[in-house]
Amino acid sequence: MTDAVLLTGGGGFDDPWHPFRATAERVVEVLAEAGVRTRVVDTAAAFAAGLAEGAVLAVVQASNAYRPTRGDGEVLEGLTEHLAAGRPLLGVHSAACLFVDRPEWERMLGGRWVPDESHHPELGPARVTLAPHPITEGLADIEVVDERYTALRVAPTVEVLAWHEEEGVRHPLAWAHRAGAARVVYDALGHDLRSYESPGRRALLAAEARWLLEG
Repeated sequence: MTDAVLLTGGGGFDDPWHPFRATAERVVEVLAEAGVRTRVVDTAAAFAAGLAEGAVLAVVQASNAYRPTRGDGEVLEGLTEHLAAGRPLLGVHSAACLFVDRPEWERMLGGRWVPDESHHPELGPARVTLAPHPITEGLADIEVVDERYTALRVAPTVEVLAWHEEEGVRHPLAWAHRAGAARVVYDALGHDLRSYESPGRRALLAAEARWLLEG
């Protein structure tokens, strides 16, 4: 088994909109299917310690309601060293909303939610279209009950994995890119437990994890 550490909501990383603990359990389940053993933490110190102890995969599924957070420097410094060592990063759903005042996080992740610009249609049944990529090979388009993040700011260099259409415009929902020598994936699905009831959504997340660990 490959070891991972997952930063989820709680401690200084939380917001009123996401059931972080419940969805973190589902992420752990899916990663286990991909051969990953994951430790869940909710503080900057515990996350940084997990990275320093040699966790191969860093996973971030947390938020801070668009406000500066005590401990953000500790998280970002740990991730900077992690990525510099060529180890991968997986960002899930609300990770795009973290560290609104830290441009280095956007560079690591390949994009972000932009307050007052990004938004999403009302949560409900949705179709997510997959784009050609080694991660998505053999997978079918996804039927899921979830939020569909719209008008994220996305780096032009990312490789889009999945998208949805809103008012005739395609909006990326998942992408892959490199931060130096390290592989990075961001996946915007996963608002609540209903997302993880979708076999297609779970299959995509597992495929993302496997690709990250191949690099």
